[in-house]
Amino acid sequence: MDSKTLISRLSMESGKSAEEIASAIAAVTATLGAHGATLDAVAIPGFGTFTSTKADERIITTPDGKRTLLPPAITVDFKSSVLLRKPLS
Repeated sequence: MDSKTLISRLSMESGKSAEEIASAIAAVTATLGAHGATLDAVAIPGFGTFTSTKADERIITTPDGKRTLLPPAITVDFKSSVLLRKPLS
């Protein structure tokens, strides 16, 4: 599902305008990004928890023998809550 489909579907189901939905999604994304950058966890009751982990920079060797430095990276993992998993199983 792409973002336009998500926004239109949420708009239809909630009765709110597409602009309001897009604004709410942007706010959630910005909040997750800001807290993820500082390695904080974000828990949404009844939905799940987003946790951030940082991988240090490292050197890899490519198949042709070149060594490449990979910069540090932050990844975000999601663990759904039990309330969200129950209806899906």
